[in-house]
Amino acid sequence: MKFKITKISLLSLLLFTACDKYLEVDPDNRAILNSPQAARELLATAYPQASYVMMSESMSDNFTDKGPFGGSVVNAVNRDVYKFIENIQSNTEDSPEFYWAACYKAIAAANQTLKYIEEQKDAKALLPYKGEALLCRAYAHFMLSVFFARPYNDVNPEANPGIPYVTEVEDVVIKKYDRGNVKELYEKIQTDLETGIPLINDDAIANTDATSYHFTRRSAQAFATRFYLFKKDYEAVKKYSKLVFPGNDIISNSIRDIVKYKVLPYYVLEQIWSSTSEPTNLLMATAPSQINGYPFLRYGANGAFATAFMWKTPPIPSTTYAWNLYGQENLYNIPKFRSYSFNQKNYNIAILLTADEVLFNWAEASIETGDYAKALELFNLYLKKKLTTSRTSVPNLTEDQLKEAFKTGSTTLRYDYYIAGLLDFKRREFAFEGMRWLDMIRHRIPVHHIVQDEAAPVVVGANDPRRILQIPLEVQMSGVERNLR
Repeated sequence: MKFKITKISLLSLLLFTACDKYLEVDPDNRAILNSPQAARELLATAYPQASYVMMSESMSDNFTDKGPFGGSVVNAVNRDVYKFIENIQSNTEDSPEFYWAACYKAIAAANQTLKYIEEQKDAKALLPYKGEALLCRAYAHFMLSVFFARPYNDVNPEANPGIPYVTEVEDVVIKKYDRGNVKELYEKIQTDLETGIPLINDDAIANTDATSYHFTRRSAQAFATRFYLFKKDYEAVKKYSKLVFPGNDIISNSIRDIVKYKVLPYYVLEQIWSSTSEPTNLLMATAPSQINGYPFLRYGANGAFATAFMWKTPPIPSTTYAWNLYGQENLYNIPKFRSYSFNQKNYNIAILLTADEVLFNWAEASIETGDYAKALELFNLYLKKKLTTSRTSVPNLTEDQLKEAFKTGSTTLRYDYYIAGLLDFKRREFAFEGMRWLDMIRHRIPVHHIVQDEAAPVVVGANDPRRILQIPLEVQMSGVERNLR
């Protein structure tokens, strides 16, 4: 196929629509930046407009094969990712390909903004936008690395392929991209992250409805705790956690209050969960997605999951977890996804970063550095908002109670039961939000997926290369190295 050589944005390589459809549109469809306001508006598109929740949750141990029960829906993305079938060529919303494309679209918008700022003679007033663009670029590359590259600590970060880190606005149709390695990738993410955070100026978006949809200083610091947790730089995790939470009162006031949620009707909770008024929601985005229909998917959470985790007996006697599951067997769910329609598409409000996650990141970093007292303190601050009791107030969790609840057989290593408790609390908190897979990646937790109409289950061990999503076929065809299988 002959291509007309003309200027084109990043999508020329990293997106993958069919050639005939691609040539139907203007190949240079970038926004024209001619003012600071235009740059500000472009940054609204520098956040991935796609959801990773369906693919992430489907790979995790939260989901199982519920079988062909009445009303079950077989969604191709949900089915194939659950079975770890690679090269899903649907490029439909919620698919790995769609998420890959959306991240590089966001990166293109960030790079275009940065280029405009660099060309201005007096860019001082634009520095907050530069900071936001750098953070957006770092976030999109990092999330791609989570799904399409090996974790930082997996074998050798200097040998494992990363993903293309794009920092320029392209002016050619076909450009050869090098994946580099994971170590180089993390260094570039860290540079953008550390350069961008000090430039963020919260006053630029203060007192607007858009605050939760742009990086603020606090949400940028929250992102830093996730990044450094993956990098295993636990001192940096603690540093940024303290900046997000400068005092225990702020921690308590920022954590999602599940006890107050318990009495809410279904559709009221659906609206509140992703509301900008909820203090735990630090960064959100909009995304075309069908994830709000997850209770009807064949491969999803069943009653056994509800019994084993959501309704599990807490480690503190005479208390009960306050989560209220809606629906019934094979349809149990929590309405976490507020949807709306636009241009005949279904969109969801995607929650990208929360204060609850920061608390867990801080607790995990504390455990990893031997500060068990701090981890226990954070657990108790957390549980006050998640447990109900007939007593006057929820008692504090003791280390002995934690040990008894989360020891494995005769194994009573302090580190082990603290990590087990953390992962248990976190799995329940973020059920149906895709976060469980991120923990399974970092902690090398194996996957065992039953498939009712097949003889053998799908078993994906800690070293199985299928844990890393395959680079989209069209991107491979343009010269980007595929992941080994």
